[in-house]
Amino acid sequence: MLDEKYPNDNSSNASVRYDVQKGRASKRTKQDRKLNGPPQNSWVWLTSELLNSIAWRSMGINCSRFIFRLLIEHCNHKGLENGRLLSTYKQLNEYGLTKSKIRKAIDEAEVLGLVRHKRGRKIDALNQPNSYRLTFYADDERGYATNEWKSVTKEKIRKWREETGVNLQNRLNYKRNFKSKTPE
Repeated sequence: MLDEKYPNDNSSNASVRYDVQKGRASKRTKQDRKLNGPPQNSWVWLTSELLNSIAWRSMGINCSRFIFRLLIEHCNHKGLENGRLLSTYKQLNEYGLTKSKIRKAIDEAEVLGLVRHKRGRKIDALNQPNSYRLTFYADDERGYATNEWKSVTKEKIRKWREETGVNLQNRLNYKRNFKSKTPE
């Protein structure tokens, strides 16, 4: 019966020829590329691997604000100054970080492997700010992304939080207090 339908059948699908169907995906117009393409002004990309990583998911709100401020700075330089990104405490404070939490946010970002920084110095009357490098982007010195966040584990984060006194249990208790209150 198959022989009647396909006379040259060699009992494999490779010999069967199908009509090539062209769908919408194959007909890309200029407008499609414009609508679905990257924006014309500066933009950054974040991989799904990074967004799903334990390092990204476990950062606190101040750390995420710090990272996003560096991403904005990265955009402002068209992605060419990674490793030399400057962001002063005043700029971070204006972006929404409390001055007392900035140092902790920088430390957390370093422990999570998302950022590396060089401390600024005060030489004579010149005040040099800290410089930062986002590890998930290439920079001039290394030429490739170091992706230090890939080596971060839950155990490493837990150990760091215990050592620094940043306890996840406090956050969970705080959330539970708001969830358990019910109107009477």
